[in-house]
Amino acid sequence: MSRRAGLALAAVAAAMIAYCAVHLRVGTDITRFLPVGSSSELAVLSSRLADSPLTRTIVLSIGADDLSTAVAAARELSVALRAHPEVAWVRSDVDETAIENIYQLYFPHRLAFLSDAPERELPQRLTEAALRQRAREVRQRLTSPASSLLERLVSADPLGAFERLVAGLKAGQPALRLVDGQLTTPDGRYAIVLLGTHSSAFDSGAQGRLLGDLRACFDDIAVRRGHGLDLELSAVGAFAVDAERSIKADVYLIALCSSVGVALLFVAFVASLRGLLIVMIAPLSGILVATTLGLLVFGQLDGLTMAFGTSLMGIAIDYSNHLLIHHGLARHRTSPGRLAARLRPSLTLGALTTVASFVGLGLTPFPAFRQMAFFATTGVLAGLAASLWLLPSLLAYAPALPERSAHTAARLDRAFLRLQALPRGLLFSPLVLAALAAAAIPAVQWSDDLSKLSHFDPKLVAEDQRVRERVVRLDGSRFVIALASDPEAALAKNDAVHARLEQAVAAGALEGTRSLHALLWSADLQRRNLAVLSGIPDLYARVDAAFAAEGFRPGAFRSFGETLAAPPPPPLRLAELQSSPLAALLAPFIFEFEDSVAVVTYLRGFRDPEPVRAALAGLEGVHLLDQRSFVDDIYREFRQTSLRQVLFGGGLVLALLVLRYRAWRPVAAAFAPSVLVALFVLAVLAWLGEPANLLHVMSLVMVTGMGVDYGIFCVDSIGRREEFGATLLSLLLSCLTTAFVFGTLAFSDQPSLRAIGVTTGVGVVLSYLLAPLAVAALGLGSRGEDRRV
Repeated sequence: MSRRAGLALAAVAAAMIAYCAVHLRVGTDITRFLPVGSSSELAVLSSRLADSPLTRTIVLSIGADDLSTAVAAARELSVALRAHPEVAWVRSDVDETAIENIYQLYFPHRLAFLSDAPERELPQRLTEAALRQRAREVRQRLTSPASSLLERLVSADPLGAFERLVAGLKAGQPALRLVDGQLTTPDGRYAIVLLGTHSSAFDSGAQGRLLGDLRACFDDIAVRRGHGLDLELSAVGAFAVDAERSIKADVYLIALCSSVGVALLFVAFVASLRGLLIVMIAPLSGILVATTLGLLVFGQLDGLTMAFGTSLMGIAIDYSNHLLIHHGLARHRTSPGRLAARLRPSLTLGALTTVASFVGLGLTPFPAFRQMAFFATTGVLAGLAASLWLLPSLLAYAPALPERSAHTAARLDRAFLRLQALPRGLLFSPLVLAALAAAAIPAVQWSDDLSKLSHFDPKLVAEDQRVRERVVRLDGSRFVIALASDPEAALAKNDAVHARLEQAVAAGALEGTRSLHALLWSADLQRRNLAVLSGIPDLYARVDAAFAAEGFRPGAFRSFGETLAAPPPPPLRLAELQSSPLAALLAPFIFEFEDSVAVVTYLRGFRDPEPVRAALAGLEGVHLLDQRSFVDDIYREFRQTSLRQVLFGGGLVLALLVLRYRAWRPVAAAFAPSVLVALFVLAVLAWLGEPANLLHVMSLVMVTGMGVDYGIFCVDSIGRREEFGATLLSLLLSCLTTAFVFGTLAFSDQPSLRAIGVTTGVGVVLSYLLAPLAVAALGLGSRGEDRRV
């Protein structure tokens, strides 16, 4: 390579490093693990619910030795948070403006919101006895200190329609009370502040900065005010930050331990820092190129992709290891360029088969796994390119290998000769084990519980639970969804859902709901209320007489009579509410798609799904969505699809081998190790009773890719006896490097990374042992064989 070309490549690498340093963002967005392009609107809605105003809400609970101190601290903290650029809104008291907005919007429509079942309820509520009972209640309440609002409304609303509407709005909100104008828990022990964020709860960077600033601000307040001030919070973003912290820690640990492990291995086999640096060029180039392209294509990389990508050096280093060991053991017999040219077919085929094994992941509808497939493919190909075009010019600077490496290669070659001398039946014994393994595979227990793939700080989980129990007990993972072709039809279905769920609440199947029904009814239900009222003759006279009989001045409700006599206003529509100052209240409930609308009802005190499903039976387009079970079902489908795609990837690998060798024995020798390892790993999981999950499947994808590499290198070098020992030594170094890298993953706090580490670490060691065994069993390289495959 010329000096100019080297400088150009160094400049490109520096530019990529700078770009990654500025733009690298590690995401933990669960929505990336949901399918896209799916025809299921529930899958799309599930994704949007995972990043909704509900998940962007943070609940702060402030305790102290006395409530007054907590209230004062909450007020001070609220003022500071309102100025934070990440905070969209803060609620710590009753918004008088919101009350006025509710009045302005709803009061003209109050009579349309009298009853959920107007034909049945209103005739009973408008009898003389019921009206006089209402009059007595109003008279009693007018004597209470909190009667100012009622005095303002009663002359125009003696039936209490607006009061009922406001009560419904309050029922859907957290059960908090006011103390000195500050929201507190019902038991009066904690001050409560609610806030919403501009960024997604899964934007760990933005959430981390906000939570850090929030705690720093509170700590300052606590130092100044004292009295045992304590802050606890409930925030989905806190879990995203914790997950990123854990994953980053694992990434750094993997990078450190992998580097140390690789260094120690090279001290043993290469005894040269220069050799280590030369070999590391290929895997580091692969990681750098994959990270840069991944950021350009996806904008950010998922945390799992980063952990997976850091481990990629265990694959990409195979190619540079192969070149270095062969060159070190034959440096006086051939030039680096000629050596690279001779090994190019093997290295290229190995890379292509590895890429082929990742094709299945790239074809899935899951963005996170497509990203991982993209990262792996670009990383492996970039590592191959660096091995073939950069390393030959650098190998001239690599020192000679120590004598122990040559001795180790010779011993490995002699061990292979002894292996060839064994009875052929003994060599085929792994096939018997494979048959037993295949018989055990149906007993594999598959776990599709996505929650078991993540681990969060138990203290964080306990704190979140405490705060939620103090404020609101909505089940954040179970919803009722009403789907329809337009907003009005969706509202009509939601009216029916509300009625059915109220029956479930009355039966004890639920504690309560939070529904759009508290804000808006369908136009049909509003018209039905007005129709029933208009069908009652002399309604105003009857109301006036009933209230007069209970001591009210006759004619005091003239404005109510004028309202009845005037043409009724048109029904309140969704568009009108969306364009009002109350539009933000709609955000958790209404989701619009290109050709449909979904209305969401949140459940509280959900115990058993069956009574709720029974209550909703017969309502077309209405679904009880258990978010956790729904996502688990998606992943079950993905896992099943992935297993099929492992077979598809295996078919592509087999096709590449057939095109390359055009003879059954070398094809079988190259392909067998990966197949046997996959069978053995699944069988071991079955025998141990260890549940397998989708990460085990992904690990098998990697194992099959690396296993085929080992088989190819053995098959291609068996025709040159002087090189076969070097191949076994290079594969041993690659195997130990990969096992060390993925073995580090096995110590991760994250179960997902542990599954990858254990499966891949064990699998690659088995691949190394089985590759020469397959060559010997099939008679390649034995006497009478053409050794040049």
